[in-house]
Amino acid sequence: MNELPSKVDVAIIGGGFAGMSTAWALARAGVRDTIVLERENELGRYASGRSAGLGRQLAEDNETTLLTVRGAEHLRTLPGVWSPTGGILSFDDASNAEAYSVRATRFGVQADLGDNQLVVARWPHLADMRVQRALWVPGDGVIDVGALMRTYSEGMRISLGTAVERVEAGAGVQLVTTRGTIVARVVVDAAGAWAGEKTGGDPLTSFKRHVFILDAEAEAKGPWLWHLGATEMYVRSDSEGILASPCDAAPSQPGHQAPDLVGEAHLRRVLDAADSNLAGRPITRRWACQRAFTENRKMRLGRDGSRPWLVWAAGLGGHGATASPAVGETVAADVIKALS
Repeated sequence: MNELPSKVDVAIIGGGFAGMSTAWALARAGVRDTIVLERENELGRYASGRSAGLGRQLAEDNETTLLTVRGAEHLRTLPGVWSPTGGILSFDDASNAEAYSVRATRFGVQADLGDNQLVVARWPHLADMRVQRALWVPGDGVIDVGALMRTYSEGMRISLGTAVERVEAGAGVQLVTTRGTIVARVVVDAAGAWAGEKTGGDPLTSFKRHVFILDAEAEAKGPWLWHLGATEMYVRSDSEGILASPCDAAPSQPGHQAPDLVGEAHLRRVLDAADSNLAGRPITRRWACQRAFTENRKMRLGRDGSRPWLVWAAGLGGHGATASPAVGETVAADVIKALS
């Protein structure tokens, strides 16, 4: 393991999509005196590395959609990262579908309105699911999250197994870590569910979401489907079967993401309403991921209002994979302003 430098221009706390995309964007802008400090011995352990990889452009609000649309544009250009499968958003309330359709028009995203026949044509497994309207979004896709993290980390200075214990502001900002002390001109807090813990800021709220692989077949490289109804769920084709999530959101402590039987029971209930045969298929693999939100559920990006040395990259709220290139660019621009 390499020794830590004594001084850097930029220290980034956290090696998930927020932190790594910021380092990547800074390098592209010519800022290379940067180090990423990751407490674990691997990147993206809690959220980024456990993403289901759905490249979804249309989010629940305009601010997030701006980032996911820009992010998807970048991801399509990265070798081996994006599979252009298209995506389907389905709704049990037609007014919600109309709102998403309006958002698509606003951001220039092709989204063709349909009904339950659109769902049945691509996902016959879900023929019994209550769908009033559906949107076919051909520009959506599936993200290889491992390839994306490798792209972000290539050539970057990263210190794994380096937990930040405290941050002390002075003539230079001192980051006291488990491996020594670093002085930085600018600090980026990209610590995910732990954001604000060491830098001082409103805490984020963490939720656990389960993901399962079912022993079942789906259209190879076909579109994923995300049902945005009273009961939420998503499914996509996977090399091992069908990847499915009941979109559960159990409050959890940061880092506590072991899968549990409650999550499995939730999946069975959700799938049973759509297709009892699919609901009964064996589960071959399961995991849980962590999603972290600010109080208002908006991403916390950019310069801190009272501390000129601090820039935020936190609260991506489950949109990290798709939005990350745009998040990185946004945060990097503010880092460069802080440096100057």
